[in-house]
Amino acid sequence: MSLFSCDNHDDVDVIKPEEQVVLNNDIETVISTEESSEAVMETADYEVDLFSFMESEYTEPTTSTKKGTHNYYGNFAREWQRYKSEKMPEISIEFGEDGRFPMTITIEYDSIELYNNDKIIDGAIKIEMTAAPWTNEAVREITMDLVIDSVEINGTKRIEFTGEKGVTKKWDITSEITFTYPDGTELYRVAERTREWIAGIDTKWILDDDKIQITGKVTCVDTEQNEYTKQIDEENPLIRIGTCRLIVQGTVIYSQNGEEFAKFDYGDGECDNLATYTYTNPEGEEVTETVEIGKHKRNKKKGDN
Repeated sequence: MSLFSCDNHDDVDVIKPEEQVVLNNDIETVISTEESSEAVMETADYEVDLFSFMESEYTEPTTSTKKGTHNYYGNFAREWQRYKSEKMPEISIEFGEDGRFPMTITIEYDSIELYNNDKIIDGAIKIEMTAAPWTNEAVREITMDLVIDSVEINGTKRIEFTGEKGVTKKWDITSEITFTYPDGTELYRVAERTREWIAGIDTKWILDDDKIQITGKVTCVDTEQNEYTKQIDEENPLIRIGTCRLIVQGTVIYSQNGEEFAKFDYGDGECDNLATYTYTNPEGEEVTETVEIGKHKRNKKKGDN
């Protein structure tokens, strides 16, 4: 059975009562699972960008002297002060047969803990690059086999540079990722997004000034066959900063078959794990609730056994 159902209805104006949307769990459950997945995905995406943007430092392919106990390239990551312990991710570099590209970067994590985050990463990320990340039409093909805070992340991602070299740092991204939670819940997520670094990319060893803007949508279906689309509001795009583990600003619209059933607001730029979502209850009343991002819940709809 296919887990993905395509939603081509992007115009959503009115928040529909929950009873007019076919969900097998309550809205809080659907949103908490998706936003937990969003949070760990952002952690992984930031790792991909950081190690990709260090491309110019990879002067030689990995050899016995540039891997192992000394982890030559992994030690470069100490400059970011991103990882809590002395143990760094292990980095392997392979060059193409006829030159520097295609370049393959493999990042291996063994219970690596992050600052400003308290997340622990295990597993591996493989990045295959056709050219330096901000070269015209450069493509990165990403394979993820990770565990971040007990959430398994498996799938692929394609990142193509669509900005203007020296002017804008923008990438179009497509991905198919499955998230598996400790309770067995799976969320299959197909994304089409644009990610633009609007600050900080020129200071590759400093994370404090990093600022990333994200637009686009994801389409999801979970173990209990909740199918929906999450569209980022173009007038209030998502903002991620280097000093915070979560998205700090922006609005997204949850819909099913073009029917909007919730709006989710990440806030106004403050780094915290609280956000709000608004929906219409069966009585026709508009309700706003606060949710803690990262808290994955699985509640049945009221009245279900």
